[in-house]
Amino acid sequence: MSGYNRAMKNGIILLGGNGARMLVAGSPSIVNKHLTYLHGKLVVDYSLGTLQSLGCTNVSVILGGDHFHQVAAYLQDGSRYGMNLNYVFQGAATGISQAVYLCKRFVQDDTHFAVALGDSFFDEPVKFKPIVLEQAQVILCKHKQLNRFGVASISNNSIAHIEEKPKTLYPRMEQYAIAGCYLFNQQFFEFFEKTRPSARSEFEIVDILQQYLDVGALEHTVYDHYWSDVGTHESLQEVQHLLYTKETK
Repeated sequence: MSGYNRAMKNGIILLGGNGARMLVAGSPSIVNKHLTYLHGKLVVDYSLGTLQSLGCTNVSVILGGDHFHQVAAYLQDGSRYGMNLNYVFQGAATGISQAVYLCKRFVQDDTHFAVALGDSFFDEPVKFKPIVLEQAQVILCKHKQLNRFGVASISNNSIAHIEEKPKTLYPRMEQYAIAGCYLFNQQFFEFFEKTRPSARSEFEIVDILQQYLDVGALEHTVYDHYWSDVGTHESLQEVQHLLYTKETK
């Protein structure tokens, strides 16, 4: 297997959902959560910036939920980001991997494509390892609340186990959150055809990652800067504080 460096051309960003974790009890959702204000920008500006830093110029935007039109109205054609955007509607919240599968026709002209979750904040640009044709890659991060995320357990510098929101952790391994930024090749779509919905009726991205792991084709990078999701009030405030502190130093 040979590696090579180049920028990603195709990307996918997931911007669906109603932001249930951001709601005040009893209050209706009035805005897509990715359009939440975050230190002079909107959340989506940061997540699109992740794909920008990887060199993506053609980006498929996954929409869903009650306020998808707000996202399209804000992003428009993507020209101010230096991107060409197209929009794909995911009718129901049936999982990350199903959302990616809907974009097959938009990414099949290249060997690899990047995927970013719309509520993942990276303080510094994300960098994958040199691309290997047969491999997928995943970004891993330390986090104090691992049970909120998919978790990769590392042994001898390799991923040994993957689990979605585990209740218990492997004590003799290093544990990392799967941080919502991925690099996939076209085999993703073959693997998706083999998956079935989980107990929560979603097509889980960890099931795809497990298939890559099973054939020895899953590489990882440990991101050693600050990362957080911004899908809760607490995490949003934490990131807001970080950005404010950096600005005022």
